[in-house]
Amino acid sequence: MEYQKHKDITAEDNAKWEAQYGKSRISDLDIEVDGKTYKFIVRKPDRNVLKAIGRHAAQKDVEKVNEVLIKNCVLGGDMEALEKDGEVYLEVLDSVNLLKSKAKKTLKKR
Repeated sequence: MEYQKHKDITAEDNAKWEAQYGKSRISDLDIEVDGKTYKFIVRKPDRNVLKAIGRHAAQKDVEKVNEVLIKNCVLGGDMEALEKDGEVYLEVLDSVNLLKSKAKKTLKKR
């Protein structure tokens, strides 16, 4: 199996993702493990992703929740490391989880 590498991501790929998801919803992610840096392009989960997560969370299927997040929110990068290295996988997953809770809210009593 041939895995995508971060260096294979083109300007056209980035333009397509920015048009599809919005530039402000896309982030570059660098993860360092044992002195080696792995790079990824990730996006904030949208409502469809959150609904899919909710269905699996209701069944307490953590593996499926994680799979939905990775499959839908990691647009590209050093995919072999994501597939084979547990540390990289956990760090990417943690970073994507942080993206879904970046909104700021204000609740005021009326």
